[in-house]
Amino acid sequence: MNLKWRQKAARHPVTKAILHPAITLAGLLMLLMLVFFGTLYQADHGLYEAQRIFFSYVIWVADIVPFPGSSLVLWVLSIQLIVFMLFQLPLVWKKAGLWVVHGGLLLLLVGGFITQVKAVESQLTLAEGETGHFTTAYDKWEVAVWKAHADTNIVVSYYDYDLTPGAVLDLSPWPARLTVMRYYENAAAFTSLVTGGTLPYLTASGIASIEPRKPEKDAPANSPGLIARLSSGKGPDREILLYGMETRPLALTIGGERMMLQLRRRHYPLEFSLKLNDFVRTLHPGTDVAKSYESYADLQDGLASRPVKIWMNNPLRYKGYTFFQASFAINKDGEHSTFAVVTNPGRLIPYISSIMVFAGMLLHFLVHFYGYVRRTARK
Repeated sequence: MNLKWRQKAARHPVTKAILHPAITLAGLLMLLMLVFFGTLYQADHGLYEAQRIFFSYVIWVADIVPFPGSSLVLWVLSIQLIVFMLFQLPLVWKKAGLWVVHGGLLLLLVGGFITQVKAVESQLTLAEGETGHFTTAYDKWEVAVWKAHADTNIVVSYYDYDLTPGAVLDLSPWPARLTVMRYYENAAAFTSLVTGGTLPYLTASGIASIEPRKPEKDAPANSPGLIARLSSGKGPDREILLYGMETRPLALTIGGERMMLQLRRRHYPLEFSLKLNDFVRTLHPGTDVAKSYESYADLQDGLASRPVKIWMNNPLRYKGYTFFQASFAINKDGEHSTFAVVTNPGRLIPYISSIMVFAGMLLHFLVHFYGYVRRTARK
């Protein structure tokens, strides 16, 4: 095998610059600093805000000085690892263990990227006897419009990052559009008493105005607000107000059809349904503290149905979804069970990577041990 191209590429100034040890050392030190300061930042600003800032590509310190974020540092280290494997790691069987170790490390970095981009965390709360067909996000929102009293739900939705002032949201297949006037990540709502008894906007719950508020440390505690102009081509434009804490949608007539609009936490449809049959809570003797709690449910997928049990530290895994027993609530409406739901295509990658690293180290040790035994035998 002619490997002169590898030798030539390894001596290239660009390759040497990429593989300079200072880059590796600086990257590892930056990751250490990001973990340290990210942990301190989380204490004052919450987990979600810390993740948003420290897992970005660039962090602006005091809004002036740029500092590499975790994503950028991991990309640099990944590129360096790939270049090392392509041009400098010897292609000999004695180094097979090192190839497996480095391949495992690269797979771990790829798995982290997949998790960052593709993983979705959401929740599902069910009352006893209730069936769930979708999960809801913790801190991500959407504007949704759907047809009321229809046999088949047709939903048009736009995510919160689309709600920039001036943005025009097409509501096809209905002949209407929304023009965003104002959107607040966190807002306070006021009744008509503040506006002298008038309702300047169409609203579902009598809210007359909203004002921006500083985002909460705990992102799920935010309650966004939206003011938009609804244009349907028939009749005058109407200004509407949607608030995240409203429990019912705004009912409107669009194109002769009764429609519903709501600013809500993002909905993620399930490929199956889950019906909660019974929730059981066990208390520590003589206290009101829960010792354990478990949910008995029916998993319905098409025509097939089977009973399932979800309890603490024993999640349900099905079709890429993982349902964890997260919490519960007991009120006048009965018992409710809340599941933390995770979909992560890269869930198994860290396990595979760890096995590869261990296997590679073991292989490398055995190869060298075999060579040592052969050399000793010849003496």
